[in-house]
Amino acid sequence: MGNLLSWSTDSLHEPLRLPGWRDALHDAVLEMDAVPLQREGFHARIERCALRRILPHQARGAPQTVVRSERDIAQGRHNAYYLISQPRQPWRATQAGIASRLQPGDSILIDSRQPYVFDFGAGLDDLSIELPIDWVEHWVPDASRLIGRALPCSAGYGLALRGIKEMLVPRALAERASHAQDELIEAQIGGLLSLLADGPGDGAPLERTPSLQPVHERAMASLRARFMQPGLTAAEVAADAGVSLRTLHRAMAAGGPGYLATLMALRVEAAAGLLAQQRWRGLSVAEIGRRCGFSDAAHFTRQFSRHRHMTPSAFRAQALR
Repeated sequence: MGNLLSWSTDSLHEPLRLPGWRDALHDAVLEMDAVPLQREGFHARIERCALRRILPHQARGAPQTVVRSERDIAQGRHNAYYLISQPRQPWRATQAGIASRLQPGDSILIDSRQPYVFDFGAGLDDLSIELPIDWVEHWVPDASRLIGRALPCSAGYGLALRGIKEMLVPRALAERASHAQDELIEAQIGGLLSLLADGPGDGAPLERTPSLQPVHERAMASLRARFMQPGLTAAEVAADAGVSLRTLHRAMAAGGPGYLATLMALRVEAAAGLLAQQRWRGLSVAEIGRRCGFSDAAHFTRQFSRHRHMTPSAFRAQALR
């Protein structure tokens, strides 16, 4: 199943579960310690699946505290940034002298080169993304502006970050037929982190600046003209708009739902228009998807269903009654 790595305490006798979990954390993530918060019934599991440069993890388990100490850092084999959230459970994080209470869906950026403490008192329900140091510092040159600070998911860029982050569940990533969107997904996350680092600290959107508005308009003109091209890349749209890839993603996130979401919405709307016309009834659903930029039929069906809440075939049947 793709490059999925999976480990669980399920096959271990209870006395071996906590030591096994600590070893799994060391092997799959970083050197750190886990301390259970209940006397019996400890359990945990972790899965991970890499994209191009970033590495999403999902961990679930019993209530516990996770600690990375100076000693763990000294013994570590590598370092990275980690973008962490819990979709369904509140938790607490402390790093760089900042103690944060995080609600379900809130994110936080952690630097593994500094000690931290995570309190998963309500249970471990973790989605984290390992981000290479050079990758983060390309998007956020002064990453210290984000370290240890809660990024609320209630509105603005924090809400957009939650939406894309919670799509990156390792098992679902491993089951995909195509990895063509990996670069776009990574750039979307980088662009949102860049915008959050420039913001006032509450995850709220900034007003669109005059310098980004014309970039957004040029990018939209390029997307409307070219969205039906399979394999259209953000780099090509950035070249059309006359800006860097980083600036493109900043402008698209500042002016709307972001590059990838905008591209998918344009393609789905065009496909819906074709599916609803009698003159195209002879074309298969897959062919209509291909004509609207979807090279993979399964990907087309997933995206269409996400936007229209029904499959392309069901939409066509309803439209052509």
